[in-house]
Amino acid sequence: MRMRRNKLIFAALLASLTLLGCDEGDIEEHDERVQTSGKIAKLTAHITGIDSWSSQYSIVLAGFAEGNSNAIVQKRLLDSDEVTTLSLTSDDIATIELCVTNRLRERIATFATVSAQQLQGDTVYLDAGNVDLGMYKTIQDLVFTGTCARCHGLGATPAGDLTLVEGQSYAQLVNHPARIEAGGMRVVPGSAATSLLHKVIHGDSEAGVRFDHSNMIKEQNTITLIDNWINNGAAED
Repeated sequence: MRMRRNKLIFAALLASLTLLGCDEGDIEEHDERVQTSGKIAKLTAHITGIDSWSSQYSIVLAGFAEGNSNAIVQKRLLDSDEVTTLSLTSDDIATIELCVTNRLRERIATFATVSAQQLQGDTVYLDAGNVDLGMYKTIQDLVFTGTCARCHGLGATPAGDLTLVEGQSYAQLVNHPARIEAGGMRVVPGSAATSLLHKVIHGDSEAGVRFDHSNMIKEQNTITLIDNWINNGAAED
């Protein structure tokens, strides 16, 4: 008699749990699979300078959406291999770029690019040729040549007696005495904070520079790039 009563209690409990489960409604299913477009990008290049970059950055083949500086997908390049492929995992990708990104996948500088619409079958080809991607070379092209050389060029009297054209800028900066700062150096390898270049691009009014350079280099990622280069030894190659 007791065994029969226990069976009835168990059956009632089971029925109650079943009804509660039904009251909760359907359980939503989540599809975690990555959607792919079936397309690939193929880079052909001979690359030098990868080893010059500090750990904060990566040389990559990457895909970007229109107007977005964060890579949707990227593949890190570890050596000078001439052929690299990248799966294009989204139809939102507008450009394929050989570039350098930071740890947030933000584009820092682009060395070669092609539209993702330039397909040959299911492949986008990017032929970059021979490319020097050195960290200092990138700063030279991105900052010194692109901005600073307008005043710090090859004229008879470059501003601040500082020439920042390619081939001369490194010797003019690294371990070079700062004329306007007694005992100071324009660039002190390993110490951005004590380098005049750091003070100038950060708009330090106590640096003794008459012209406010903070309006010349506005991108924070570019300023951080220069500081990281100095703090990691300020190498030329």
